[in-house]
Amino acid sequence: MTAVTNNIRITKHMWQIAIPSVLANLSTPLLGLSDSFIMGHLPHERYLAAVALGSMFFSILYNGVNFLRMGTTGLAAQAQGREDELSLGRLLLRGCITAAMIGILFVFLQSLILNAFFIFIETETQVTNLTAQYFTIRIWGAPFALMNYVASGWLLGMGRAKEVLYIHLYMNIVNIILNFVFVYGYDMTANGVALGTVLSETTAFLLSLYYVKRHSRKNFNIPIFSSTVLKNIFNISAFKVLFSLNRDIFIRTMCLTMTLASFVVLGTRFGTEVLAANAVLMNLQNLTSYGLDGFAQAAEVLVGKEIGRKSKKNLRAAVIISSKWAIITAVAMTLFYYIFGEMIINLLTNIETIRNISSNYLTWIIILPLLSIWSFQLDGIFIGATAGSSMRNGMIISVISYILAIFILIPLWGNHGLWAAYSIFMIMRAITLFYKYPEIEKRAT
Repeated sequence: MTAVTNNIRITKHMWQIAIPSVLANLSTPLLGLSDSFIMGHLPHERYLAAVALGSMFFSILYNGVNFLRMGTTGLAAQAQGREDELSLGRLLLRGCITAAMIGILFVFLQSLILNAFFIFIETETQVTNLTAQYFTIRIWGAPFALMNYVASGWLLGMGRAKEVLYIHLYMNIVNIILNFVFVYGYDMTANGVALGTVLSETTAFLLSLYYVKRHSRKNFNIPIFSSTVLKNIFNISAFKVLFSLNRDIFIRTMCLTMTLASFVVLGTRFGTEVLAANAVLMNLQNLTSYGLDGFAQAAEVLVGKEIGRKSKKNLRAAVIISSKWAIITAVAMTLFYYIFGEMIINLLTNIETIRNISSNYLTWIIILPLLSIWSFQLDGIFIGATAGSSMRNGMIISVISYILAIFILIPLWGNHGLWAAYSIFMIMRAITLFYKYPEIEKRAT
């Protein structure tokens, strides 16, 4: 196979993963935008602020265990590259068991978790009460949401990005519809948004199981739920190995989550209006991150497979091809926000004060795609290689840089300083991983 033919094959495979992944990922921030739209058109900004805080709480919880998705994708891609069906089946089942146990633990500890969050929050009592109402309803969907992380990560590692797209579209479309029904049909507020999310997450996991079973029945010689796969499925040593592999990704993700949470918490110090405006803008940044993550997820699968096959040449081609298109997409997003940013803000809220404040900080959203793309893409490459220790160390350095920037820039520039610190954080994530990239290619030799 010539180099040109090989690159065409990799490019085709990349798009088969990237397009469904981009569409699936974009459905998640679109849900956040729809929540902002619904809450932003209620009589007071406290509803928008409460959902922003509640969503941030769940970002902390769920991102903290996002290794369930990321670790599963990388390990599944590598196992598929080795054609190890037995490991693929056990990886999925042990991941779902772990996810269910963590989700149930969250439900039992919900009061402690909520009180711990509120220690760091300074906002008005009405916002706190609405946030608590949102949290105590949505927490019941945790076991299903986390098991869906595992199932989606496993399907993505199999290259079944279309099925992941269908799952995300189903979950988020149903969620949006239910949110409108509960808020406008039954006069609910933040509690209606939470209830819609629980119902959509629960039923989406059932759809994930359907796709997993269909794929394994069609393509596996060993059925996913066969006695061979189930044998010793509760082996303690195997679970210890699973946790050990994901430990570094967990530490990395917790550092990332705490950084994003601190952004929201620090925003509360500037008042409810700035908190609500930051929530609107962060929804746009989430749109950026989830959209660009589609190319990062393509890199995860491609890199994982080529490491499993021990092909350094194909690994490098996969990195270059997926990164090239990711950069082009980032430039397009910057142009999109430059042209349509004000219009989107005006659609999301009819509260004039929030519109004006959001517009003052829109410049950060315009430039962030160009600053963020490098860290997102390198994350995908390192996840595919299951290079958790490098991701952990790079994230720790990036968090330290972010903390230093906060202490220096917020006293100088206020909320602009907060956005500047966040931008520095994204840049440092890229620099620290780029430095370690040569080690990734060594894994494919």
